[in-house]
Order: sequence, then structure tokens, then C-alpha cells
Amino acid sequence: MGAEPMYFAMKMSIVSARSGRLRRRHAITAPEDAMRFFALGLLALLAPAAIADEPIRWTVSISGGSKIEIPVFFAEGDGRLLGGFAHNYGQTFEPEEYPHSQLRQYRTHTYGKSLFEYLKDMNVSDGDKVTYQVDKPSLAAISSTSADGKVVFYGMCQKHRIVTCFDIVYDTKDQAMFGPIVERIARSFRKNR
Repeated sequence: MGAEPMYFAMKMSIVSARSGRLRRRHAITAPEDAMRFFALGLLALLAPAAIADEPIRWTVSISGGSKIEIPVFFAEGDGRLLGGFAHNYGQTFEPEEYPHSQLRQYRTHTYGKSLFEYLKDMNVSDGDKVTYQVDKPSLAAISSTSADGKVVFYGMCQKHRIVTCFDIVYDTKDQAMFGPIVERIARSFRKNR
């Protein structure tokens, strides 16, 4: 061994799975092996961070005349009634994990406007870029990005006996996560017929 650094001569005990006997062998024998061992150790430490977090847990929200599926992190965050207790028009959800996002589920009056005009007037400002829209007598949806490109908005309303809506606002940097969330909320909302 001589002058080699100590880590090049490390030995480890390994129990053979077949015989159950203890054998000794060199785990690291050269600088290349040391680097390989270090890299594998580092990968092992980083692996949990590289694996996606737990799948998103979902719950059902019944508010404002509709029933939708929402991620639990919305339900566990701050929320408030729209219109107060006397005129419960719906609810706002603001998750602690995503402070720049908000989900609203509510019923409304369109004040003589079509569903699409109502959604657009209430939620899209001058300079915002509309990226998706549906304009039908009993269904409207609109998606837009703010003029500065930092915020995404998606809203949907449908009319049966009353007009029910949901809308969601989130940071553009969270698009990869929120895109599928919005799709699932919209699918569950459409079941309210």
C-alpha cells in the first residue's frame, strides 16, 4: 500500500447471499474507482430529490352551485367565502405552497352578457394574450397570459339553471404542474350538467 491515500485501501465486509459467509474484498482500489464511488454516492443522495414528489392528492369541493375536484393543497390553504355567509356565492382557495396562485369556484350573474363576454371582461386585461377560448351559449372558457408573461389565467363558466364558474390564476413558472391540474378541474366541472 505504501504512500497511497487511505481511501484507496478501504475494505468492506460483504456477506455472500448464496453461502451466508462473510467475505472481504476491496471496494475501492484506484483513483478512478474512488471517483466512481463518490459519484454513485452523490447520486444516491440526490436520487430522492430527482424523483417526482408524491402524486397530487385530490378532494372534492362543493361550493357556489358546482362540484369540482381540486388538489388537496388548495383545500388546505387559505380560503374565504365569496359574498360572505349571507350570500354564499362560492369560495376562494389560496394554497400556502403556491402563494402566487388562486382558485375560485362560484356562481354569478352575467348581467346581460354572454358567458364568454362575462369571463373575458372580468378576467382579461388589455395587453393580455388570449391563448384558448370557447364561446358557446351554455359554456365558455378562456385562457390567457398576462401582458408581462408572468401569470396564467384560466376560467370556465357554464349555464344550466344558474351560471357556475371556476377560475384559476398561477405563476407561469409553474405551468408544467398546473396545466394538468387545470385540465382535471375543467373535466370535473363539466360533469355538473
